[in-house]
Amino acid sequence: MSKIQAVTAMTLDGFLPESDDVLTQWVMNHRKGFVHWREYCNAWILPHSILDLLCEKDSKNSSFTYLAEVHDAESLELLRGLFHYNLVDEFIVYLFPYSTGKGNSVQKILPPKQWQLHKAVAFSNGICRLIYRNPCKM
Repeated sequence: MSKIQAVTAMTLDGFLPESDDVLTQWVMNHRKGFVHWREYCNAWILPHSILDLLCEKDSKNSSFTYLAEVHDAESLELLRGLFHYNLVDEFIVYLFPYSTGKGNSVQKILPPKQWQLHKAVAFSNGICRLIYRNPCKM
């Protein structure tokens, strides 16, 4: 069965950062940011495509990886759907070293479950990349 990864950036208080933020631009375009995950995925999951994903994901082999990039309100709704159907195998979070207190909340849509931390990396710009795995799917 295929693997589904969801990757996002969020502030310390759980909000999506502004798209014009310098750190957001780094995450979106740097080879250690979203670009890294794009290079290793086989297909992107687009908003409004969960039904297609449900129909085809079981026909793919275990080396096939789907990627959902979460960076705005529309893709946050995609993540909500992926969590609702318990489809996310890996949740990659780029944690920014500040809080905003406003915006679109990633934390509000997280399901009440325990994720297993697989790997953590701190970058020189203060961003931490946290890779969590769904223990129910391992």
